[in-house]
Amino acid sequence: MDMDSSGLVKWLCPIAQAPEKMLELAVRDTKVTFADNMDEPVHRWFRFPAGFSANLVRICLKIFNVKRGWLTLDPFAGSGTFNVVAKSMRIPSIGVELHPLLAWIANVKTYWEFDIRCLKSSISDIVSKAQNCLKFGELINYMNNVEHAPPLLQKCYTKEVLAKLYLIKSLVEDIDDEHIRDFHLLALLSTLRDASDVDVGWPYILPRKRGKKRAQEPLLAFERRLVMQYNDVLRMKEIIGNDAPDCHILEADVRNLTRYVDEESVSFAFTSPPYLNNYDYADRTRLELYFLGWASSWRDITEKIRKKLITSCSHQAKEKGLREGLRPREELPDEIKEGLIKRAELLRKIKYERGGRKDYDIMIVAYFNEMYEAMREICAVMRPGSFFVMILGDSAPYGVHVPTDEYLGEIGLAVGFTSYKLYVLRERGNKWQYLVKRGRKHGVKLRETLVLFRR
Repeated sequence: MDMDSSGLVKWLCPIAQAPEKMLELAVRDTKVTFADNMDEPVHRWFRFPAGFSANLVRICLKIFNVKRGWLTLDPFAGSGTFNVVAKSMRIPSIGVELHPLLAWIANVKTYWEFDIRCLKSSISDIVSKAQNCLKFGELINYMNNVEHAPPLLQKCYTKEVLAKLYLIKSLVEDIDDEHIRDFHLLALLSTLRDASDVDVGWPYILPRKRGKKRAQEPLLAFERRLVMQYNDVLRMKEIIGNDAPDCHILEADVRNLTRYVDEESVSFAFTSPPYLNNYDYADRTRLELYFLGWASSWRDITEKIRKKLITSCSHQAKEKGLREGLRPREELPDEIKEGLIKRAELLRKIKYERGGRKDYDIMIVAYFNEMYEAMREICAVMRPGSFFVMILGDSAPYGVHVPTDEYLGEIGLAVGFTSYKLYVLRERGNKWQYLVKRGRKHGVKLRETLVLFRR
C-alpha cells in the first residue's frame, strides 16, 4: 500500500505539468478494474467486482496533489476502495453508499484502530471455540438452522457445510466488541463463496453449475481470512502509525448529499456511479444478505434495497412504479432530452419485438433524471476550483448506444461544474464476440471512461 512506483514517477515528472496533461499520460497504461485489488491489503477483504482500481485512485490523488488536510469524497462509495486508499495516505474522506451491505463492508474495511493484542486473542479464541464445538458434536444443534435457511443457501451448500457456517456465525455474534465482531463477520462473509462447491461467482449465482474451484472447508477458510485480515491491519498501522485521518462511511443517498456534507467543503472527489448496463447491484449480494438475515426473498431485497438505488437495471422501472413515456426532467440540457426521447422511443419499439420485453426505454430516462439530482448535490459540496473524477462506462441496451460519459459530462455543466474532459481508459465487451456472432449480443463497441470535472 505504499506509493506504487510503477508509473507514478513517470507521470509526476516534471511536477510542473498541468494535472489534466499528467492524467492523460497516466491513463494510457493504468489498469482500472477491481481485479488487481485482490492482491492489495484491505481491498482484498471482500471481492466486489463492480469497482475500480485502487492504484488508479492513488495516481489521481498524487496527480491532483491532494493534501492531508483536505476533505475528500466518494459519493458512490461501494465497498470503500477510495476511502481505504485515502486513509492509507492520511487523507480525510467521506464515503456515501445507499446499499446497506456495501456501506457496512466499507465501514469495516476502513476501521484499523484495534488493540492488536485483543484482536489477535479474539481470533485464537473464536477458532478454538469453533473447533471444540465440532469436536464435541455440537454441529447437530445447527442443522435446524439449515432447514429454515432461504432456499438459495440450501442449494449452494451441503447441510453439513451450511451448518458449520451458521455455527461460526453464532460464535461471531457473541463477541462483545462491535468492531472486532464486524471484523470477524466480514471474514465469514468472504468465506461464503470459498466454501461452496457450486458456481457462486460474480455476477451470477448458479446453484446447478459446479464451481471452477474446489470448495474449501468452512472453518479453515474462515481462519485463513482472519489471519489475512489481521496481517493487513498490522500493515496499515505501520503505514499510518497513530496519525489516522477521519474516515466516515455514511449509509445515505447521494441525492440528499447536502444533508450530510457541508456545501463547498470537499476539495477532491472520486467515484464510479452505477453503470447503465442492467447490472442489478442489489441482486448480486443475495448470498450475503440471506446469510446475514438482512433479507430472505427477492421481495425483501426489492423493498429494502433495489427500489432505493439509482435506476440502472430494467427490473427497477416496474418496481419503482415508472411507466412507459417517462419524460426527461426539464432541467436536463435540450440536447440530452432530445437524445433520450429518441432512444427511448426506439427501445420501446424494439422491446416489443423481443421475448424479454425489458424496460430499457424507461430505465435510461430514469437513470439520467436521477443522476441529475446526484450531480447537483455533488457539485454543491465541492469547493470552487476543485476536481471531481468519475469512472464510468457507456452502454447499448438492445444495441442502442447511450453515450453515458458525454451525457453526464453535459449534466455536470448544467448543475454548476465549469468544465469536463473525457479520458478513454479501455474498450469493453470484446470478450463477448462469440455471442455477437451467434446473434445473442449487440456488436456496439463500448468503452470505459474517466470523466474529469472542474468545479
